[in-house]
Amino acid sequence: MSYIGIIGAKRLDDSNASLGLIEAQKKAVKLLRCSTDMHMIKQQTGWEMGVDGKWRYEVADPFHNTIEIEDHLKRHFGEPINIRLCMHDVSLLTAYPAFGRLRLFAKYTPMHKYIGYFSPDNYGMLVCMGTANSPFQCQTEGVLLHEVQHLIQEEEDFARGGNLSQGRRRYLRLAGEVEARNVCIRHSISPEHRRSSLRTDTQDVPDAEQIIKFW
Repeated sequence: MSYIGIIGAKRLDDSNASLGLIEAQKKAVKLLRCSTDMHMIKQQTGWEMGVDGKWRYEVADPFHNTIEIEDHLKRHFGEPINIRLCMHDVSLLTAYPAFGRLRLFAKYTPMHKYIGYFSPDNYGMLVCMGTANSPFQCQTEGVLLHEVQHLIQEEEDFARGGNLSQGRRRYLRLAGEVEARNVCIRHSISPEHRRSSLRTDTQDVPDAEQIIKFW
């Protein structure tokens, strides 16, 4: 799954008015002003507040599973792969059209300290192959979810992540990194459970211990 924001939701509404995501967000704001519990707000509207004070809406995982993605990458190894070819649901590209330019580059040897990363220089993601038996966050699908969430953070001006050069302890507490890890954690729970639970129920660092930065 991924957390989108108001910008992405507006674009989805523009493409399909029956979704009513922005109307649901307005309802969420009204409920919060009435001191409604956030669990109830999420159940009624699908929206919840992030640690940075910005509204988020949880959408289903858009990617094929790791085996399917890696099978495609193997057949086209050495070629840049359009992110669209790794997706079974391209609505995220409607929400964020710039993502349609994303390219995947694959390698077989695990990289030092990381298993994948986004490069703004060529608007591409480098991922490692042979990850199907790894923990989900280290699988190709998990890496894509993690890195795409960081791109959404930039589009929506959500709290950002960082890198290990800032120190591992600080890195793990960055709100953007907590959120990107949480999308991988929440991938394994049912849609019904996701709708009835908040990000705070599954994240691995409490809100009070997170570091919020917007750059």
